[in-house]
Amino acid sequence: MMRRIQFQSPFATISSLHHRLNSTVAVAVAGSTTPTPPPPTSTPNPITPVDPSHLLRVCTILYQQQDSPESRLHTSLSRSHFHLTHEFFLQICNNFPYSWKPVYKFHKFSQTQSFNHTSTTLNKMLDVVAKSRNIDLLWDLIKEIAHRRLVTDKTYKIALKTLASAREMKKCVDFFHVMNEFGYGYDIKTFNKVIDALCGCKLVEEAKYIVQRLKDYVKPDGFTYKCLIRGFCDVGDLVEASKMWNLMVDGGFEVEIDAAEKMMDTLFKTNRFDEGMSLFQSVRVNRIDELGLSTYRLVIGWMCKKDKLRSSTGGV
Repeated sequence: MMRRIQFQSPFATISSLHHRLNSTVAVAVAGSTTPTPPPPTSTPNPITPVDPSHLLRVCTILYQQQDSPESRLHTSLSRSHFHLTHEFFLQICNNFPYSWKPVYKFHKFSQTQSFNHTSTTLNKMLDVVAKSRNIDLLWDLIKEIAHRRLVTDKTYKIALKTLASAREMKKCVDFFHVMNEFGYGYDIKTFNKVIDALCGCKLVEEAKYIVQRLKDYVKPDGFTYKCLIRGFCDVGDLVEASKMWNLMVDGGFEVEIDAAEKMMDTLFKTNRFDEGMSLFQSVRVNRIDELGLSTYRLVIGWMCKKDKLRSSTGGV
C-alpha cells in the first residue's frame, strides 16, 4: 500500500511516499475462448439528405420570427413545406450553434408534427442551450430528456460541464439526484466518466466538490481518485493532488503507475526535480515490474533537460 503524502510548500519533501510504494504482484490468468461474432446490424433510421433550399428557408423564418408569437411562427413553418427528419433537426442546430431561441422554438414546433426525438437530436439541442448559457432552460431540458428515457453519457457530460463552468454547484449535485428519480440510479461508471470529463476541462475543483457531496450515494473508486490526482496536477496544485493521493491510499486503492507518472511530471515541471527523482526511485525499487517505456522516457527526458546526461545514460 502506498504511503500518504503531503506538499505544504515548494520545498516540501516527497520522501514520505517511499515506504508505501511496496511492490505488488498481480497475475491474471484468463482462459482462451473463441469470440462469437456479433450479429449483423441494420440502420433503422438512415440519414436522409437535406434539401439546402428548404433548410435555408426554415432557418430564415426561425431567425426573422424568433421573437414572434408561437402561433405565428408555427403557421409560417407549416407553410414552408419541408421534410422534417432527424438530420434536418440536427442541421437546424448546426446553423444556430450558440443561439438557443431558434433551436428551442423549432423543437416546440417539431412536437406538433409527427416527429420523435432521439438521444442524438436531444443532446444536440441540449448542447446549443448549454453553449448559450441558458441555465434555466438547460435544467428544464434535462428533466424532459430524462422523462423521455433518452439520457446518455453525453447528456451527463454536456449538463455537468455547463453547470460546473457556471459554478452552479448545487445543481451539479442535484443533477444526479434528478437522474436517480427518473430511474437512472447512481452509477459509478457514468459518474467516473463525468469526473474524468470535468478534470479534462480543468474543472477539477468542481469535480472534487461533486465527489465529496455525493460520496454517500456514489462511493469513489480508484479511477475517481486517479482522475482527481491528474486534474490537480494539470492545474499545478500538488497540495490538492497529494490530498487526493492520500484519500486514494486510505480507501484501500493502489495508486496506478500512470498516476505516479503524472505526479513525477508535475514535480519536474514545477522545478522540484529532486523530489520527482525520489518518487521515481521509489517506484523503481518497489514496483519495477510495473514500469514501462513511458516512465523511463519521462524521466530520461527531464534528466536531459536538466543536463543530467551522465545519469540519464548510466544511472536510470
